[in-house]
Amino acid sequence: MSMGRMIRLPGFHPWGSKPAGQLVLAGLLWSLAAPLPVPGQEPALIEGSGYSTTLDSPVELAARLDRILSDPALTRAHVGLVIQVAETGEVLYELQGEKLFVPASNTKLVTAAVALDALGPSHRWKTSLAADGLLTDGVLEGDLWIVGGGDPWLTREVVAAWPELLKRAGISRITGDVIGDDRAFGGPQWGEGWFWHELYTYWASGISALQVRPNTVRARLVPGSNVGDPARFELLRPGPALPLAVDVRTGAPGSAVRLQYEPPPEGGDVRMTGWIPAADTVPLHLATHHPTLYLLAHFGEALAAAGIEVGGEIRRAFDDHRPAQPTWSHVVSSDSLGAAVSAMLKPSDNQMAELLLRTVGREMSGEGTAEAGLAVVEGVLAGWGIEPGAMALSDGSGLSRYNRIAPNAMARLLRAMWRHPEFRVFLDGLPVAAVDGTLRRRLSGTPAEGNVRAKTGGLASARTLSGYLTDGSGETLVFSLMVNDYDVSGSVAVALEDLIIEQVALYRRPVEPGWPEYRGDGR
Repeated sequence: MSMGRMIRLPGFHPWGSKPAGQLVLAGLLWSLAAPLPVPGQEPALIEGSGYSTTLDSPVELAARLDRILSDPALTRAHVGLVIQVAETGEVLYELQGEKLFVPASNTKLVTAAVALDALGPSHRWKTSLAADGLLTDGVLEGDLWIVGGGDPWLTREVVAAWPELLKRAGISRITGDVIGDDRAFGGPQWGEGWFWHELYTYWASGISALQVRPNTVRARLVPGSNVGDPARFELLRPGPALPLAVDVRTGAPGSAVRLQYEPPPEGGDVRMTGWIPAADTVPLHLATHHPTLYLLAHFGEALAAAGIEVGGEIRRAFDDHRPAQPTWSHVVSSDSLGAAVSAMLKPSDNQMAELLLRTVGREMSGEGTAEAGLAVVEGVLAGWGIEPGAMALSDGSGLSRYNRIAPNAMARLLRAMWRHPEFRVFLDGLPVAAVDGTLRRRLSGTPAEGNVRAKTGGLASARTLSGYLTDGSGETLVFSLMVNDYDVSGSVAVALEDLIIEQVALYRRPVEPGWPEYRGDGR
């Protein structure tokens, strides 16, 4: 039996059906409508919602959260939750705050915070084009080098414009090679602990110091006319061919989509096998074979279209040779790291996160590896009072199942950033509930809408949500919610997650008699 990966398609819920989550949420809201045991006080209910307009004490908040967290849907789950006042560190609620959890994409909060602290939001990446040889009568007698610096912003359009730079420099022919130098980063293109069978999917696309954004390919499978006919693989936009051997057949109308990716046993092409239903075109979003090779393939096509002849190969750098004194060079500068933080956090971009981690390592220690970046992370966290055991990381994106974070350590990081000079850049990069990013379709019509700014996280049986909100008293609260090892559908886990955060958004600090009501400044 061959091993592979069944593809996740739009509209297909790999952890279960959405209605199940809605039913659980409805049941919880019904149970929460019962008065909480707060002496002398019965909560006013929002008509039709099932939850009170405000929770006026930590005791009431804790009672509400305890009731949600005791739901049978979480019987087998491990749950960690910490809620603190940002300014004072006062703990309003804590459940297993010191335990370690798989954080999924909450890891990106650590990557963003450390990158802003170590490099600052104005940091930019540089990519150099350099002619190594004499230039005579339009002919470069030598090699053309493209030296990458880890720029996460190089688009296909940017690469397609490079031949025009060569023409302006008077280069119409290159006798040697076109060499892509991605040696600014070392190590494998994937993170430690990534699942091998996900390496052909867009979210697990590898990284290098020289790559296009996005380093992914959109394609589709078109069924044949009859059952058993081969399906046709088509790219949705022109570009280099993928090293992919497609052996997918047409199934019966209405049958399930079943696709698997099989790694080549000894090099060669990745093999895609399976079935798709008749009359249904199936969209695909795939990783490229290697980021540098894919960029060079794009550049090779652009050179050919511009009429610039290359006498040698178009290849990666593979030895210690570098152009000593280029006869011509041009530096391409990127957008800022501050912009990259937002581009990473809001859509939860794994490749951007891994590029940031390696950039931190290279800039701070001279070694562009994940290990060097993680060493910098450990040092910065220690300065914020977070011990290594509370955040044990293996990558910068959260794809690794080896990552472990304690909720109270995440809360400490969020509080450290709340006091940080670059807090506004960090905060503005976070998804906003019911507005944008990975929270754009969540918490709509609740007290959290437009208020909660938080990073989501999701792997199989792991859901996390950590960030900030402003409570009813105007205070900023930090929270970290981590749910691991649940055996219900993912939609149920998300419903519970959202309900918990809704209750936190309802909290309002009690006002002592004779004292003015507190109004924080959100900072």
